[in-house]
Amino acid sequence: SESFDLMFGDLELSSGSTRVEKKQELEERMRNKGLKVDAFEYHLRAFDYGVPPHAGCGIGLERLIMALTGTENIRDATFYPRDVDRLTP
Repeated sequence: SESFDLMFGDLELSSGSTRVEKKQELEERMRNKGLKVDAFEYHLRAFDYGVPPHAGCGIGLERLIMALTGTENIRDATFYPRDVDRLTP
């Protein structure tokens, strides 16, 4: 795949990749992963109007804070940490 990871030492700060722009290819990948294509009907409808080749990335703000502060646990860098007992702020 055409993708990248932005690393800070051994900590992944960001990752990105090119996206699938062909509806049929995306549906086939969904089926291969065992996903129900009908469950993604709203998202897939956009492909009926044409999707240009595109790419994207995302950065983990908490991971960046960890790297800048030397924090070892991501929960200490998260404003509202979540776990099995706390799912909302």
